[in-house]
Amino acid sequence: MTIQPKYQDLLLVEDVRRWFENLRVKSVLTATVALRNLGHYCENMHTNPKEILNKARANEKDFRYEFADFVRDMESKRKAGSYIARFKKVILSWLKFNGIRLQLAINISGENETRTIANEKVPSKEELARTLRKATSRGRVINSPDGIFRVKARISWQLRRHRRIAIGRPKWAKII
Repeated sequence: MTIQPKYQDLLLVEDVRRWFENLRVKSVLTATVALRNLGHYCENMHTNPKEILNKARANEKDFRYEFADFVRDMESKRKAGSYIARFKKVILSWLKFNGIRLQLAINISGENETRTIANEKVPSKEELARTLRKATSRGRVINSPDGIFRVKARISWQLRRHRRIAIGRPKWAKII
């Protein structure tokens, strides 16, 4: 049994397929994520891509207010601002591809924040020392500022040494 993408049926619409193909030229990953976001937006707003175009053409102000309501609803569900901003980007891409130039001047809280690293900080000397004390000797080398270079140098040295032993004869070996 093959798993079909949830919004695969959107590609049956000729305009959506053309938009998808246009995005896919640059990046398959970007195109599939954009299609998924468009489908998710349509599902949440109980609409379809054609209706989005019709609403945007008919009355820009109403479309903008509808999108603002969507943004506020997502914020009330505590969705990340960067997640909500993807919908804005995809909708604008869909509209632009279909010749509709629209300004969605809607502010999204935390649009440029990444929640997962928002509270990260540079470790203090004590925290770093504690981490290095608990690490293995290999971990200490890797975590040191030039550790990755030491590891690469060691691997390179071992490869050269192995090659000399395996392929060539050591200089001190006698020929019998």
